[in-house]
Amino acid sequence: MQRLIVIFAVLGCLLLATKKGSAYLLDPGCGKSNRFDSYIKIGGGEDAGIFANPWMVSVMISGQHMCGGSLITSRFVLTAAHCISNDFMTVRLGQYKIIDPVPDCSSGTCTQIAYTKDVDKKLPHSKFRSGSILYDIGLLRMATDVQYSDYVRPICLLLNAQLENVSRLNVTGWGSRENGQMSRTLQTATLNRVDTANCYQKYRQSIDHTHICTASYTSQTCAGDSGGPLSAEVFYGGALRPFLYGVVSFGAQNCSTSGFDVHTNVGQYTDWIPDALYHNSFN
Repeated sequence: MQRLIVIFAVLGCLLLATKKGSAYLLDPGCGKSNRFDSYIKIGGGEDAGIFANPWMVSVMISGQHMCGGSLITSRFVLTAAHCISNDFMTVRLGQYKIIDPVPDCSSGTCTQIAYTKDVDKKLPHSKFRSGSILYDIGLLRMATDVQYSDYVRPICLLLNAQLENVSRLNVTGWGSRENGQMSRTLQTATLNRVDTANCYQKYRQSIDHTHICTASYTSQTCAGDSGGPLSAEVFYGGALRPFLYGVVSFGAQNCSTSGFDVHTNVGQYTDWIPDALYHNSFN
């Protein structure tokens, strides 16, 4: 009971601070682990470091990977609304390889680092409509809280303040590669932020300030990447921290390695997110 009271108080303070105009991190414990991460050399992407994206979540429907997601608190995952299904859903955390999971052997005894949590509440944005690219954002509540570790940690999300504009953003996922096969190992790629007019001209959809348009000549998101994080590292509070800028929404049907991708602009939902958490943390 004491822990629930503390969590409730924190959520209340975050919501109050947001309304009063003070910038807050949704979870002060967000960011990367302090463990050494070696990088090994998404269509056109490369293998991510095993410790580099501890907020990365595999969103699963009936036991199969369907989308990506981002851990934002110990109980909630942020993803795309179009990834949310009426079918049974779970999320897998600490995942690096979809097949042949990687064990942690650093202590001398190998332990399985990835684990699955049931989703007990699904919260697509109330204005999202199937087939639309507007309001393509949603939350998944896990049945129980997760414990943070080197492999499981939320990404930073700034409330009630706009993050600085950055021209280069990172995207991660297990989506299809150039050969059409799903990636076994988590992939990462760098995308360039461009004017949303480019995506509008490409797709002739309702693309506006609630979206982020990215382009690359070498990489592009594909099937299975939807809902995953679009992020960048920014100095905040005297340290370089990873912040969530967008949620992968859609791109070209043929998943070519050059073109434009559209992402939901998370910065436009920093009122909706804490409000949804506040009203859905206990019921």
